[in-house]
Amino acid sequence: MMSGIPDKAPERENGPVSKRFSKTIYGLLSVTLFIVVSEFIVYSYVSVFIIGSLFVGVPLLSAALFAYGFGAVTGNAACGVLTDRFGPYKVLIAAVGAQLILLVGLVAFGQHGTLTVLIAFLWGNVSYMYLVPIQHRLLGLAGDRSKLVLAINSSTTFAGIAIGAFLGGIIVEVSGITSLATASILIGLIGIGLGVAFMRDAAPFEATTAGRLR
Repeated sequence: MMSGIPDKAPERENGPVSKRFSKTIYGLLSVTLFIVVSEFIVYSYVSVFIIGSLFVGVPLLSAALFAYGFGAVTGNAACGVLTDRFGPYKVLIAAVGAQLILLVGLVAFGQHGTLTVLIAFLWGNVSYMYLVPIQHRLLGLAGDRSKLVLAINSSTTFAGIAIGAFLGGIIVEVSGITSLATASILIGLIGIGLGVAFMRDAAPFEATTAGRLR
């Protein structure tokens, strides 16, 4: 199929790829990266510390993951409304801050039955809330290159998942499970700092973009 395509496609000097992105866009992509790494350092290894049973015949891990998934659905639905009302900056900072607290709670109380399930549900609600505010901000900056920028942001998310899983595995082997929470906090705080730097002026943007992202 590729044989019919010339080795060198003609370059378009005014094409979207030929233009440089602003520092703010790169900053926002780094926010995505650090937030995702912070989460997946813990998420990738929940099966290591969430153990036991919720009820007879109901593994605690299965119940916690179900609660997490259900929370992700409700949180995703609420995120667009919250972004429209409070702006992407406030939603992002609040969601990431809450996620750090919940990730620490999950590591600390991964064997506490109903409490574990409740933490997993709350975590699910905030775990995807970073996405809409960052995309809202990126779309406001990207102009006619919005599709490209969103594609790069998606790639950054997958890179963060891979890096988080890799780092989490090293941490579990070297320092133990409890160190996952420490690493998540440190990396998450970097993400929050970058969010403060690059998302602060996002509030005045039109909220209609967030509505379309829902």
